[in-house]
Amino acid sequence: MPSIQDVEQPDDDAGAQRDLFGRGFVYAAVWSTQLAVSTLVSPILAHVLPIQEFGSLAAAIALYQLLTVLTVFGLDQTIEMRRVEDPDGQRSRLLLARAILFSWSVTLIVALSSPWWAPVFGFNGAGGLVAITLGWTAPGAAVLLMLGFIQAEDRLARFATVSILASAGGPLFGLLLVAAGEARATTYALGGVFAQCLALLLGLLWTKPRFLARAGQPMLRTAFVLAVPLGFAALSQYVLNAADRLVVQRILGETEVARYQVAFVIGQVLSLLLTFTNRAWLPRLKGIVQLPMRWRVIEEARNGIYLLVAWAVLGVTVASPVLLRVFAPASYHPEDGLVTVVFLVACSAFPLASVAASGQLLITVDRSAPLAVGAGVAVLIKAVVTAALIMPLGIVGAATGTLVALLAQAVVLRWFAVRTSPPRPWNRRVLGVAALLAALAFASVATPQTLWWNAGKLVLGILLLVPFFMTYRRLVANSGP
Repeated sequence: MPSIQDVEQPDDDAGAQRDLFGRGFVYAAVWSTQLAVSTLVSPILAHVLPIQEFGSLAAAIALYQLLTVLTVFGLDQTIEMRRVEDPDGQRSRLLLARAILFSWSVTLIVALSSPWWAPVFGFNGAGGLVAITLGWTAPGAAVLLMLGFIQAEDRLARFATVSILASAGGPLFGLLLVAAGEARATTYALGGVFAQCLALLLGLLWTKPRFLARAGQPMLRTAFVLAVPLGFAALSQYVLNAADRLVVQRILGETEVARYQVAFVIGQVLSLLLTFTNRAWLPRLKGIVQLPMRWRVIEEARNGIYLLVAWAVLGVTVASPVLLRVFAPASYHPEDGLVTVVFLVACSAFPLASVAASGQLLITVDRSAPLAVGAGVAVLIKAVVTAALIMPLGIVGAATGTLVALLAQAVVLRWFAVRTSPPRPWNRRVLGVAALLAALAFASVATPQTLWWNAGKLVLGILLLVPFFMTYRRLVANSGP
């Protein structure tokens, strides 16, 4: 099996960027299936489950994300990079096997210690929802590792099958179980266990990890040297984006975490899309041998992402009053600060785009330590700002802490990136357009939330899809030969 580096050598910047916004975006779309499914399922669950059950489920999802970070710990991206460099795939299959065993070992340790840590996060003991969440984690972590391997081989059909089964199968099975049984968080969560186990079986069949082969210590040591800083960086992203729900549950209660979850799901659409895009682009960027060309492609792609994000932030913010009422019943009080949360969370996509661009350069040159430094700075600032604002501002304070922390992380990683490869001057037109659209989105937060105002804002939000897709088409056309 040839590696991507053997088969993908773009001749110029345009060809490389076309690949990112072409086939690379297809992978990003598949990665984002879980986003689309969660967006569709959230309003159903908010109406079907009691608000306390929905809040508990939101906290369980946040716990699953934390456990996934701890059990994978950067090895998924390491496997992608190593598979691109591995002509026959034998060494990377061995690394995949060791990574899966590592994830299962960590899951076992976490399960055995759950009676001590579960009450700290506001869960009622180590059984029930916590046990089911651990049942997600073991197969789910292995699936994530194998998806990185399959993507690096550029096996789109297999990648899509495993990814969609893992991400869409769980909510589908969960809703069927809720329809057939009790409207409880534990009932819904069992569907995720079943789907992840099916995806695990398919992944093992197609990746064939070498569990019985002997691993050379130098190979494993080199892989973990790259993976450990990536793991800390991923842990920081969890703290910035998901740990809020555990903090809100602990300090403000289950009702507030349910309200925060609804607003967060709407606002986080852009950030998750960027995360999936970053995952889809990494192995393709690694295939660009010349470092200056790679950095130019990354910067041009980042500028394009800024424009897409700007139009999307405006569209999501102006349409959020109606979206909030669709996603949740009136008992969630969507008029009480939730639009502000949507705006703040959506704006986090701007610094995240910069973080992703700098991180792409650093990861593809095997410099992952700066990512850990940026992560540490972001977590520290997040803790300080959230501690200062969560009591006076509630969930708005939690969202503000995330935005400020990501801005700091973007500055730190940019500093490291420009010392790895000299950058080009900032595109002032792109920054000006992005700033203007973000300012308009901010202004829309203060507009009334009456019936006619909301109807007009929904229409405007739909119309903003036109410039969004026109911008995307222009990016693809301009990157073509």
